[in-house]
Amino acid sequence: MDTDGFFESENSCKVFQSSYSTSPALLKLIGTKWESHFIPRHNLRQEWLRPFLANCSTSDRIKLLSAFLLNISHLKSYRTESVYEFLDKHNFSEPFREWMRATALGGITGTMQMTMWELFHRFRHNLSSIFFNRSDQLYWNAEPPNSPSGFITKWHEALEGHGVQIITNCEVNAISQSGNGNGAEHSIIINTSDGSRHEAEAVFLSVPPPALSRLLRKSHPSIAQGWGHPVEKLWNVLEESVYEHVGISWSFDQAFQNDLPLGGHGVRRGWYPILVQFSQYGNYLRPPSKTIVIGSVSLKTDFKHNRIGTLARSHDPHELARIIWADEKLADPTLPDPVSVKIYGNSSASQIVRFGPLPVKNAHLPIYLATNINGKSPYFTASLESAIQAGNAAARAFDKRVLQLPT
Repeated sequence: MDTDGFFESENSCKVFQSSYSTSPALLKLIGTKWESHFIPRHNLRQEWLRPFLANCSTSDRIKLLSAFLLNISHLKSYRTESVYEFLDKHNFSEPFREWMRATALGGITGTMQMTMWELFHRFRHNLSSIFFNRSDQLYWNAEPPNSPSGFITKWHEALEGHGVQIITNCEVNAISQSGNGNGAEHSIIINTSDGSRHEAEAVFLSVPPPALSRLLRKSHPSIAQGWGHPVEKLWNVLEESVYEHVGISWSFDQAFQNDLPLGGHGVRRGWYPILVQFSQYGNYLRPPSKTIVIGSVSLKTDFKHNRIGTLARSHDPHELARIIWADEKLADPTLPDPVSVKIYGNSSASQIVRFGPLPVKNAHLPIYLATNINGKSPYFTASLESAIQAGNAAARAFDKRVLQLPT
C-alpha cells in the first residue's frame, strides 16, 4: 500500500493451499484465521494436473515419478540438484521441459536454478491438496496483506501489543561484535546508514542472498566464517544462490471478460513470465483502475521469445511489459489495454543450488538466518507458509521455549 492507502504491488506471501499447517497456526495465534484473508482463485486439478499429464509422455511421467519416490523415501537427496541439471541428465520430451521451465508444478516461473527438492516439495503439497484434503483450490490474498484488516497489519498489532518496536526503511550497513572475544556475553553492534549504532543480544537476518552478501562483505570476516565457509566462498554461495526477476504491474479501468489462467497465457512460452490477476483488489486501487495484474520475468535465462526471437534482457522493462501484455492479448483478444504500467525493478529470492543450506545459527555469534536458506523450509517459494517456517526455525534455535509451529 502507498502512503495514500492504494495498492501498488506485491511479490510474496500471496499463496495459500489447504494442505498448509504453519500459517494457519500463526494466524490463529494473532487472533485471526486464514479463511478471513485468502480466497480460492485457481483450480489445481483443472489448470495444472490435467494439462500437465496430458502434455507429458508416459516415459516423462515414469522418470519424474521415480525421482519423486526416491526423494520422499530419502533414498536420494535432491537438495542441491537444480531443475536445469535434472533436465540435462534425462531425455524428457519438449512439452515436459516446458512445464518444468515454467515450474507449473508450483506456479513460479523461470527458476531453472531452483532445486528439485523444492519442486518435489511443491509437487507433494499440490497432490496432497488435490487428493488427501479433497481441495482443488489454490488460494490468493483476499486483500492486500498490509491493508487495515490484512494479516500483516494484524501481525504488526500483535507484536506491538507485546512491546515489540518495529522500525522500517532503516538500511543496515554492517554488523560487528563489541569486545574481542567470541562469547555470548558480547553485544552485537548494528550500524545503520543514518549513522546510528544499535546493540543487540541476538540478530535475525531475513534478507535475500545479494543483500546478505553485501552486508557480510562490510562486516567482520569471522561473521561470514561462522556459517562454515571461508569468506570468499560464502560470498560466492550467496551470489550464485539468487533468482532475479523484474517486477511489473498493469492497471486496467475495466474488468476482464475472462480471468487470466494460472500464471497467465504465456507462462509456458518464450520468456516464461508469470502473471497474476488481482481483480479482488478493486477497492484498494487508485482510480480509474478497477483491476490489476502483477507479473515478473527472469532476465537471467537464455530462452528466446517465440514470436520475436529475442532474450528478455535485450529489452528495457517498459518494452518487456508491452511485449508480455501483447502476448496475453494474442491468446485472449477480449483483454483490454492497460491504463498504466509500473516497473518495480529487480527483486530476488533465496535458493541454494550445489552448496546446500546454511546453518540456522552462526557458529561464532548469536546471529540466526530467518530465511529459507537455512534449509528449514522450501528454498524458493512465494508462500507465507515458507516464510513462517523459516522464521520459526530461527526463533526456536535462539530459544527452545518458542512455540514450535506445525509443519
